[in-house]
Amino acid sequence: MSDETSKIFAQTRQSNKAMSDRLPLAREGAEQDATRGWLASLSGPVIRADGGVAWDPAWFDFLKQDCPETANPSLWRHAQLNANHGLFEVADGVWQARGCDYANMTIIRGETGWILVDPLMTKESASAALKLVNDTLGQRPVSAILVTHTHPDHFAGLRGVTADNPPIYAPEGFMDFAAAEGVLGGNHTSRRAVDQFGIAVPIGPEGMIDGGIGKTVARGTRGFVIPTDYICETGEVRIIDGVNFEFLMASGTEAPAEFTFLLPDHGVLCMAEVCTQNMHNVLTPRGAEVRDPLLWARVIDDALQRFGDRTDILINCHNWPVWGQGAVETFMLEQRDIYKYIHDQTLRLANHGMGPDEIAAILEEPEYLSEALHARGYYGTLNFNARATYQKYYGFFDGRPVSLNPLPPETLGTHFLDALGGVDRVLELAEKAVTDDQLQWAATLLNHAVFAHEDAAKAPLATVYRNMAYREESAIMRNIFLSGAQELEQGTPRLQGAGGRNSDLAATLSLKDWFDAFAVRLNAEKALGVDLSIRFIVEEQAVTVSVARQTEFARINDATSTVDATVSLNASDLEALASGALALETVQVAGDTTALKRWLDLHDSFDLWFNIATP
Repeated sequence: MSDETSKIFAQTRQSNKAMSDRLPLAREGAEQDATRGWLASLSGPVIRADGGVAWDPAWFDFLKQDCPETANPSLWRHAQLNANHGLFEVADGVWQARGCDYANMTIIRGETGWILVDPLMTKESASAALKLVNDTLGQRPVSAILVTHTHPDHFAGLRGVTADNPPIYAPEGFMDFAAAEGVLGGNHTSRRAVDQFGIAVPIGPEGMIDGGIGKTVARGTRGFVIPTDYICETGEVRIIDGVNFEFLMASGTEAPAEFTFLLPDHGVLCMAEVCTQNMHNVLTPRGAEVRDPLLWARVIDDALQRFGDRTDILINCHNWPVWGQGAVETFMLEQRDIYKYIHDQTLRLANHGMGPDEIAAILEEPEYLSEALHARGYYGTLNFNARATYQKYYGFFDGRPVSLNPLPPETLGTHFLDALGGVDRVLELAEKAVTDDQLQWAATLLNHAVFAHEDAAKAPLATVYRNMAYREESAIMRNIFLSGAQELEQGTPRLQGAGGRNSDLAATLSLKDWFDAFAVRLNAEKALGVDLSIRFIVEEQAVTVSVARQTEFARINDATSTVDATVSLNASDLEALASGALALETVQVAGDTTALKRWLDLHDSFDLWFNIATP
């Protein structure tokens, strides 16, 4: 270890010790809550059809040790609590499979079978969790499934639990967001998700240790089954396989379509992902639409007022439950107030004229977070959420003229090095910043050098990122720092089976959404001077696609516009057409037979493994 590396690592140890001294990390109670009701664990790894491992709780056995110097002790404690896995009894007739994937699967005993809530991320993990239930509690069919919201860690495992063809309940608007949101921005989101969840980073004390709201995402097969029924409004009451459910809509908080529910006969309130055992993301680093922290706070308060006096146990679709009416009330108030605090304080400071980075730098955590560990930033963080809230109200522009047309990273990096006198001077200044324990400034200097294509800055920047990761209380921010360090040292990862398109889900896209998503691929340079129109007949529905003015537009149900060619396809052919797997000579084309190939050639294909931490 070089002198500089030893110095920065010593400062990391000091920083983590200060965190340990400041917070009540040894306080009893959380471990009992996280292990309460344990009945059984998975017997071993969950194996995919190709022989690979989809999930293995043993990945996280290292967390049984004391916190190492390479982890924030507050995050380490949280990671240990998340590592408790298996089947847990929550109440009479209610269980959870936790630590079998990133999310929890809740199991409710119905009159004729199991009612499942949120069947995990992959077919393999969901099937393994259901087998654990049947092996432990007795074999029963799946009588119904509830999907609380539109994120794939809560529904992409449906293929593993739907052999009995049960009804599937989802929130109103689910199909408007579940597929379209992920497909339109999908490649970029998938790549950033690899870093957020640490998928390419080795699991261990120096690598990925947690995902904040769960351990990590399963490495299995993602699929989808279309819901059969929808919950539309707050106050809606359903009897599902003999069990009473009272629903409260939470759409626009953690997800664009989401519900929570009370089981009044069990005294159990499920807050879906609106409440978790940590601060959530107002804007997820993988990329999504900004969420509404004010609505988020109000939904939690609404649930407390509606259901609080009938709730003995609160469960979430991540992490572990809260027991006792008084504890539930305190938990919900503290969860409510972290989002209200972020909202109000961000806008207060913005109305004093501050921009997003200034607000993030000056905003201090509320005093109660020194005790309310469940609201700490193990997932979302205070400064990231403050910038997200600013973006929701004011956009990405901070009002300053210099921000109207900012320089791209490589141009800025080159100018930066020229102004400072070259890479040697930048390395010198970065070393001083490390000595002064100003890691963000060191990272800023070195990042400019890296984007100016100065390879000498890569190793020191990787060291800075790694130490920023070791100090980070947020699991996903740690993963992003570690992913950046790894990219600087080893190049962009290329993993088999990571990210990618859920073909089951893509098959549910409306024609409008499918053609809008394909239009995102249009290469404007290739389309210069092109004027081309094709009518697609997809199982008797007509879609006219025009390319003109370097723009592609699809008119749905248009059978009258003049076109160069008409192409007849089955809906199932669209994905193959997009991927290049469909033999064009088998496609029925009337009119200009070259039009289809010319249209396809105007579009880009996307590589998931683009660079992030390097040019």
